[in-house]
Amino acid sequence: MNIIGINTLVYMDALRDGATQSELLGSIAELGVTLAEVRREYIAGDDEFNAIANAARINGLRLFYSVPESITVNGDVNPRFEEFLDEAQRMGASNVKFNQGDINNVDLEVLRRIDESSAAHGVTLTIENDQTPENGTFACTSASLDHIVANGGKVGYTFDLGNWYWCDEDAVRAFDRLLPYITVFHLKNVNGASDKTQLATTMLEDGVIDWKKMLQRLPETVPVFLEFPIPSDRLAEQLSIVRNAVNQASH
Repeated sequence: MNIIGINTLVYMDALRDGATQSELLGSIAELGVTLAEVRREYIAGDDEFNAIANAARINGLRLFYSVPESITVNGDVNPRFEEFLDEAQRMGASNVKFNQGDINNVDLEVLRRIDESSAAHGVTLTIENDQTPENGTFACTSASLDHIVANGGKVGYTFDLGNWYWCDEDAVRAFDRLLPYITVFHLKNVNGASDKTQLATTMLEDGVIDWKKMLQRLPETVPVFLEFPIPSDRLAEQLSIVRNAVNQASH
């Protein structure tokens, strides 16, 4: 059965009101969730890394770390790559997600250094399809993943279901083609608006994506994260919907 996690983007209203991610981890645990993904853009300051580590330990949570930076830049490892992995290590995070950058064009030596550094830090890595023309298209994402695998790289893949719509891509086609690469699944639904100024996430039952069919095909080893803003009074409901879908998919 797929493990269900919560990305702290779920609590966007609270974060905007000044809550820290370390303060939110207790709320995640109270929902019966054991996996949380924290976001670097919401880190309040250097002390927050230790606070997150302590909160995760107290609440029995496993952590993933989302870093909105490119894993490679100008054909080489991001100059701050080690810094980001050090941050993950301080928190006790087991996975770090990056943007693709130009990893589809780097040579074998760069991939080797990425893998060696992640192993030294005790973390796994993923890249994601984001909402940009540079790193959010099917062509770019498939090229990145094909290149990594063809060269024996170990970087995995966070499939973000909703992001395809910001790049005018077919999410179902992308899922069919990229399913063998998926190691993490970011679940969200969208209203499907063609006007990007009106395109937005929705509650899971209200959007245009038939995400339940995808969960039925997703390997049970792939964690599924709720990763969209949810009003606090609807979070338990949305989590229950995903739990039911995961239970049905595993039967």
